[in-house]
Amino acid sequence: MGDDLFQFPITGWEVKTEPVDGLLSVRFPFLSHEQQKLAEADPGRPYVMQAEQAREFRDALSRAIERMSDQEYASPSFMGMPNDLSIY
Repeated sequence: MGDDLFQFPITGWEVKTEPVDGLLSVRFPFLSHEQQKLAEADPGRPYVMQAEQAREFRDALSRAIERMSDQEYASPSFMGMPNDLSIY
């Protein structure tokens, strides 16, 4: 994999729904440089999607996680992630 795969690790996520419009908004706060503290994470921008897009995104994430599990790539240190960085 390329070196830039983990260039901006996310520090969490924020999900909001707008049931009337049938939309979901997701925001991924992230670290923009290695010395940045978690409390200083960039809030990221909101990405808006319809419910069906959210289901497809969920399914794509599930498939990717399954592939990782199948290949025993579950260790964050193996994937180039710092051990002290908590990503959820």
